[in-house]
Amino acid sequence: YDERTELNLLDMINIQSRFLNVILGAICFFSLSTFSVYAQENAASEIQDSFKLERIAVVNIDKVLRDAKATERVRALLDEKREEFQNDFATREASLLQIEKDLQSKRTLLSEEAYRAEVAQFQNEVASIQKEIQFKRQAIDKAFQEAQDEIRALAAEIVAEIAGSQKLDVVINKSSALVFRQDLDITEAVITQLNERTKNARLEIQEE
Repeated sequence: YDERTELNLLDMINIQSRFLNVILGAICFFSLSTFSVYAQENAASEIQDSFKLERIAVVNIDKVLRDAKATERVRALLDEKREEFQNDFATREASLLQIEKDLQSKRTLLSEEAYRAEVAQFQNEVASIQKEIQFKRQAIDKAFQEAQDEIRALAAEIVAEIAGSQKLDVVINKSSALVFRQDLDITEAVITQLNERTKNARLEIQEE
Protein backbone atom coordinates (compact mmCIF):
# COMPACT_ATOMS: atom_id res chain seq x y z
CA TYR A 1 0.00 0.00 0.00
CA ASP A 2 1.75 3.15 -1.21
CA GLU A 3 0.93 6.76 -2.13
CA ARG A 4 -0.07 5.87 -5.72
CA THR A 5 -2.58 3.28 -4.52
CA GLU A 6 -4.06 5.84 -2.10
CA LEU A 7 -4.53 8.35 -4.95
CA ASN A 8 -6.23 5.75 -7.13
CA LEU A 9 -8.64 4.92 -4.31
CA LEU A 10 -9.42 8.63 -3.82
CA ASP A 11 -10.07 9.05 -7.55
CA MET A 12 -12.47 6.10 -7.55
CA ILE A 13 -14.31 7.48 -4.53
CA ASN A 14 -14.64 10.88 -6.22
CA ILE A 15 -15.93 9.28 -9.43
CA GLN A 16 -18.48 7.22 -7.52
CA SER A 17 -19.56 10.29 -5.57
CA ARG A 18 -20.10 12.33 -8.75
CA PHE A 19 -21.97 9.42 -10.32
CA LEU A 20 -24.27 9.19 -7.32
CA ASN A 21 -24.91 12.94 -7.47
CA VAL A 22 -25.85 12.66 -11.15
CA ILE A 23 -28.22 9.77 -10.42
CA LEU A 24 -29.84 11.61 -7.48
CA GLY A 25 -30.24 14.76 -9.61
CA ALA A 26 -31.90 12.78 -12.38
CA ILE A 27 -34.27 11.14 -9.90
CA CYS A 28 -35.21 14.52 -8.40
CA PHE A 29 -35.77 16.08 -11.84
CA PHE A 30 -37.94 13.15 -12.95
CA SER A 31 -39.96 13.33 -9.72
CA LEU A 32 -40.52 17.09 -10.07
CA SER A 33 -41.47 16.75 -13.74
CA THR A 34 -43.93 13.97 -12.96
CA PHE A 35 -45.47 16.00 -10.13
CA SER A 36 -45.77 19.07 -12.38
CA VAL A 37 -47.50 17.08 -15.15
CA TYR A 38 -49.82 15.47 -12.60
CA ALA A 39 -50.66 18.86 -11.09
CA GLN A 40 -51.42 20.34 -14.52
CA GLU A 41 -53.59 17.36 -15.49
CA ASN A 42 -55.40 17.54 -12.16
CA ALA A 43 -56.04 21.31 -12.56
CA ALA A 44 -57.31 20.77 -16.11
CA SER A 45 -59.59 18.00 -14.87
CA GLU A 46 -60.99 20.26 -12.14
CA ILE A 47 -61.69 23.03 -14.68
CA GLN A 48 -63.47 20.57 -16.98
CA ASP A 49 -65.54 19.26 -14.06
CA SER A 50 -66.55 22.81 -13.12
CA PHE A 51 -67.97 23.37 -16.64
CA LYS A 52 -69.60 19.96 -16.94
CA LEU A 53 -73.36 20.18 -17.68
CA GLU A 54 -75.31 17.21 -16.39
CA ARG A 55 -78.84 18.54 -15.78
CA ILE A 56 -80.44 20.63 -18.55
CA ALA A 57 -84.00 21.88 -19.06
CA VAL A 58 -85.89 23.69 -21.81
CA VAL A 59 -88.59 26.37 -21.49
CA ASN A 60 -90.77 28.00 -24.13
CA ILE A 61 -90.99 31.59 -22.86
CA ASP A 62 -93.20 32.69 -25.75
CA LYS A 63 -95.76 30.02 -24.84
CA VAL A 64 -95.54 30.98 -21.17
CA LEU A 65 -96.40 34.61 -21.97
CA ARG A 66 -99.06 33.64 -24.49
CA ASP A 67 -100.89 31.10 -22.29
CA ALA A 68 -100.52 32.77 -18.89
CA LYS A 69 -103.82 33.78 -17.33
CA ALA A 70 -102.26 37.09 -16.33
CA THR A 71 -101.76 37.88 -20.02
CA GLU A 72 -105.42 37.09 -20.72
CA ARG A 73 -106.48 39.45 -17.93
CA VAL A 74 -104.21 42.21 -19.24
CA ARG A 75 -105.69 41.81 -22.73
CA ALA A 76 -109.20 42.00 -21.25
CA LEU A 77 -108.33 45.24 -19.42
CA LEU A 78 -106.84 46.72 -22.56
CA ASP A 79 -109.92 45.80 -24.56
CA GLU A 80 -112.03 47.66 -21.98
CA LYS A 81 -109.81 50.72 -22.29
CA ARG A 82 -110.01 50.61 -26.08
CA GLU A 83 -113.78 50.40 -25.95
CA GLU A 84 -113.95 53.34 -23.54
CA PHE A 85 -111.89 55.69 -25.67
CA GLN A 86 -113.58 54.52 -28.90
CA ASN A 87 -116.98 55.36 -27.42
CA ASP A 88 -115.67 58.70 -26.22
CA PHE A 89 -114.22 59.62 -29.61
CA ALA A 90 -117.32 58.37 -31.42
CA THR A 91 -119.35 60.93 -29.45
CA ARG A 92 -116.86 63.69 -30.21
CA GLU A 93 -116.71 62.69 -33.86
CA ALA A 94 -120.48 63.04 -34.10
CA SER A 95 -120.18 66.49 -32.56
CA LEU A 96 -117.54 67.49 -35.14
CA LEU A 97 -119.73 66.29 -37.98
CA GLN A 98 -122.54 68.46 -36.70
CA ILE A 99 -120.19 71.45 -36.46
CA GLU A 100 -119.10 70.85 -40.03
CA LYS A 101 -122.69 70.83 -41.24
CA ASP A 102 -123.40 74.03 -39.34
CA LEU A 103 -120.37 75.67 -40.96
CA GLN A 104 -121.61 74.73 -44.41
CA SER A 105 -125.00 76.20 -43.69
CA LYS A 106 -123.39 79.44 -42.43
CA ARG A 107 -121.26 79.85 -45.51
CA THR A 108 -123.61 82.35 -47.11
CA LEU A 109 -124.50 84.06 -43.84
CA LEU A 110 -121.00 84.87 -42.57
CA SER A 111 -118.44 87.24 -43.96
CA GLU A 112 -115.44 85.64 -45.64
CA GLU A 113 -113.21 86.57 -42.72
CA ALA A 114 -115.61 85.23 -40.06
CA TYR A 115 -116.18 82.04 -42.03
CA ARG A 116 -112.45 81.42 -42.39
CA ALA A 117 -111.96 81.98 -38.67
CA GLU A 118 -114.59 79.37 -37.78
CA VAL A 119 -113.18 76.91 -40.32
CA ALA A 120 -109.70 77.35 -38.83
CA GLN A 121 -111.06 76.75 -35.34
CA PHE A 122 -112.86 73.62 -36.56
CA GLN A 123 -109.71 72.30 -38.25
CA ASN A 124 -107.66 72.90 -35.10
CA GLU A 125 -110.19 70.92 -33.06
CA VAL A 126 -110.12 68.05 -35.56
CA ALA A 127 -106.29 67.98 -35.48
CA SER A 128 -106.32 68.01 -31.68
CA ILE A 129 -108.68 65.04 -31.52
CA GLN A 130 -106.60 63.12 -34.07
CA LYS A 131 -103.48 63.66 -31.94
CA GLU A 132 -105.35 62.54 -28.84
CA ILE A 133 -106.53 59.36 -30.60
CA GLN A 134 -102.95 58.57 -31.63
CA PHE A 135 -101.70 59.25 -28.11
CA LYS A 136 -104.35 56.97 -26.56
CA ARG A 137 -103.47 54.13 -28.92
CA GLN A 138 -99.75 54.48 -28.19
CA ALA A 139 -100.46 54.62 -24.45
CA ILE A 140 -102.46 51.39 -24.61
CA ASP A 141 -99.74 49.64 -26.62
CA LYS A 142 -97.10 50.83 -24.17
CA ALA A 143 -99.20 49.72 -21.18
CA PHE A 144 -99.54 46.24 -22.70
CA GLN A 145 -95.80 46.00 -23.32
CA GLU A 146 -95.00 47.07 -19.76
CA ALA A 147 -97.44 44.50 -18.38
CA GLN A 148 -95.84 41.83 -20.57
CA ASP A 149 -92.39 42.82 -19.30
CA GLU A 150 -93.56 42.39 -15.70
CA ILE A 151 -95.04 38.97 -16.48
CA ARG A 152 -91.84 37.98 -18.28
CA ALA A 153 -89.73 39.05 -15.30
CA LEU A 154 -91.89 36.99 -12.93
CA ALA A 155 -91.66 34.00 -15.29
CA ALA A 156 -87.86 34.32 -15.27
CA GLU A 157 -87.89 34.29 -11.46
CA ILE A 158 -89.98 31.11 -11.48
CA VAL A 159 -87.60 29.47 -13.98
CA ALA A 160 -84.67 30.33 -11.67
CA GLU A 161 -86.53 28.87 -8.67
CA ILE A 162 -87.27 25.63 -10.54
CA ALA A 163 -83.63 25.44 -11.66
CA GLY A 164 -82.52 25.82 -8.06
CA SER A 165 -84.96 23.29 -6.59
CA GLN A 166 -84.21 20.70 -9.30
CA LYS A 167 -80.46 21.44 -9.27
CA LEU A 168 -80.42 22.22 -12.98
CA ASP A 169 -77.11 23.31 -14.50
CA VAL A 170 -78.71 25.35 -17.29
CA VAL A 171 -82.15 26.22 -18.68
CA ILE A 172 -82.34 27.24 -22.34
CA ASN A 173 -85.15 28.83 -24.33
CA LYS A 174 -86.88 26.39 -26.67
CA SER A 175 -86.17 28.68 -29.63
CA SER A 176 -82.44 27.94 -29.14
CA ALA A 177 -82.90 24.14 -28.98
CA LEU A 178 -83.18 22.20 -32.23
CA VAL A 179 -83.95 18.78 -30.74
CA PHE A 180 -84.56 17.77 -27.13
CA ARG A 181 -86.33 15.13 -25.04
CA GLN A 182 -89.84 16.17 -24.05
CA ASP A 183 -89.21 15.31 -20.40
CA LEU A 184 -86.69 18.18 -20.32
CA ASP A 185 -89.45 20.74 -21.04
CA ILE A 186 -90.52 22.68 -17.92
CA THR A 187 -92.84 25.08 -19.77
CA GLU A 188 -96.09 23.76 -18.27
CA ALA A 189 -94.62 23.80 -14.77
CA VAL A 190 -93.67 27.46 -15.24
CA ILE A 191 -97.16 28.35 -16.53
CA THR A 192 -98.80 26.57 -13.57
CA GLN A 193 -96.68 28.42 -11.01
CA LEU A 194 -97.09 31.73 -12.84
CA ASN A 195 -100.88 31.37 -12.81
CA GLU A 196 -100.78 30.52 -9.11
CA ARG A 197 -98.61 33.53 -8.28
CA THR A 198 -100.77 36.00 -10.24
CA LYS A 199 -104.28 34.68 -9.56
CA ASN A 200 -104.92 37.27 -6.83
CA ALA A 201 -102.72 40.00 -8.30
CA ARG A 202 -104.38 43.32 -9.05
CA LEU A 203 -103.62 44.28 -12.61
CA GLU A 204 -103.91 47.92 -13.64
CA ILE A 205 -103.34 49.73 -16.89
CA GLN A 206 -101.74 53.09 -16.34
CA GLU A 207 -102.30 55.69 -19.08
CA GLU A 208 -99.75 58.48 -19.05
